[in-house]
Amino acid sequence: MTRTDDAGSPTWPGKALADHVRPHKRNLVLALQALCRHLRPDQETKQAGKTLTQAKAARRLLCCESVLSRGLSGQSMPSPAMIEALHREASLDAGGEHMVGITLDALRLLHKKAEAERHRLGNEESAAEIDALSEQLRTAEAECAALRQEIEELTPLREEVSGLRAAVDDLKATRAGLQGHLTVRQETSTPPPVPRRRGDRRQMRRDVSAVRNLAAQVSELDAEGRAEIALRLLRRSSTEVLNPLETAGLLLLLRQQQQDELADNLIHVYGRDQADRDVLHVALTLHEQGSPDDAGAILQAALE
Repeated sequence: MTRTDDAGSPTWPGKALADHVRPHKRNLVLALQALCRHLRPDQETKQAGKTLTQAKAARRLLCCESVLSRGLSGQSMPSPAMIEALHREASLDAGGEHMVGITLDALRLLHKKAEAERHRLGNEESAAEIDALSEQLRTAEAECAALRQEIEELTPLREEVSGLRAAVDDLKATRAGLQGHLTVRQETSTPPPVPRRRGDRRQMRRDVSAVRNLAAQVSELDAEGRAEIALRLLRRSSTEVLNPLETAGLLLLLRQQQQDELADNLIHVYGRDQADRDVLHVALTLHEQGSPDDAGAILQAALE
């Protein structure tokens, strides 16, 4: 069914492009910005008097908000999957492809020219790196197809499982040792704002070590160009294994390691998906540890 909406166009697509953005890439980015202006909020958002946010648009395109933002500002090359998803969604909201001013084939041609331009001007990527990026793109396209079918959990690829299983098992063992204590705390009439650890110092050291190991592992995955795998590990660990105090500690460690994009994405998915009480615990801990910006960001994510 064609989606229609009387609300105005969103303002966030109009990102200024730096002078160093090359001509063909600039043409592609401007075309994507124009497509984004055709996106409309859903009925509930419209009735609330709100406009479509960049975060919700990214969710419709099955990508992270930071990936969409970087693509629309010319900081990174948009993937073919994101381009096709954006053209499809914009056409649905506008009432058909003829209403958005550009065909999908023309959009693909702009992307092809931008890629050729990047290689022609001496891109530093080696043949092996290009092959790795192509493999990641094929994996991402398979994951998008699974998400469209509303599968709650993706089946990890066999080669990814062997590298991630040890960290997940270690964190699950930590959670099992703390579950009884956390349950009692959550059932009290006046619970403390953040679960406090008590007990064996050796156990606490193991807990801290597990969080540090997780932070180190996702940093290594990100450095290897496997950011999507790192984000998936963060999301599963924070929702299935870590308690709010550990999640706050993980965010602080990521900031210390200057893994800002991973920290931003973790804040977004945790604030969006977790219970309000857990989000409040994390926010209070971050504020107490001198990170008020992250505390405010995770509360804002919970409200979106």
